[in-house]
Amino acid sequence: MAGTVPDEPKSWDADRRGRSVIIVRVHSVGADGQDLPDAVFTFSRGDPQYELWDRRLKERESFQQ
Repeated sequence: MAGTVPDEPKSWDADRRGRSVIIVRVHSVGADGQDLPDAVFTFSRGDPQYELWDRRLKERESFQQ
């Protein structure tokens, strides 16, 4: 549905690579006893999702300090 924001993933890791790249790994949840691979995404400054993950990563970093 256009204009909606998906729910926050239950389990994810993110890491900065340089000044303008974020790598996000969303951990999978097995279905019917099957282990599924994690989803891995990279976002560069200017990508539509970059600011969202940059904000989430900054929030997580400030919480861990």
